[in-house]
Amino acid sequence: MIKSSEFTLGPHVDKFEKAFSKFIGVKNCIATNSGTDSLILALKSLSVKKDDEVITVCNSFYATAGAIVACGAKPVFVDCDERYQIDINKIEKAITKKTKAIVVVHYLGVPVDMPKVMSIAKKHKLFVLEDCALSLGAKVDNIHTGLHGHAGVFSFYPVKHITSAEGGMVITNNKKLANKNVMGHDVDLKWCKLM
Repeated sequence: MIKSSEFTLGPHVDKFEKAFSKFIGVKNCIATNSGTDSLILALKSLSVKKDDEVITVCNSFYATAGAIVACGAKPVFVDCDERYQIDINKIEKAITKKTKAIVVVHYLGVPVDMPKVMSIAKKHKLFVLEDCALSLGAKVDNIHTGLHGHAGVFSFYPVKHITSAEGGMVITNNKKLANKNVMGHDVDLKWCKLM
């Protein structure tokens, strides 16, 4: 990077996206400037907006709830279970007519029971976003975290599994979401790298 003087964007980011995509086994990998912005952009691609409600766990880093608020939505907190993951048995009680999505956090690398979460989401027609900031490499039923929901996000902050000092990644196998109009721009999520 120093030899090329390319410190942002460019072929290094493209190469990293391809390598990350191959490791996870996902079709669409979009690098961003931070895990927080990855959460915001993923929620916007899921059409989360003002007055929507988004269910999430109460014991995550504030960026999880902050991203929901940044979209104009209201975070609805569900307590954690004995593994410090969202208590799946309490999710349905938190669902209202305004609920748009569920954000699960694979806290400290311990994956949430995604088949159960997806079953609830399907029943209530909700989107699911996986916050994988602390679960790179973790799997549920031999499938990487981030691939069970509609989208997944990762962080490359210094205390994460791999770091670029800052940075994040949005992943999805849904081409429509990857090409979603975000923030009024008629381009795919790759535009977000310019933020």
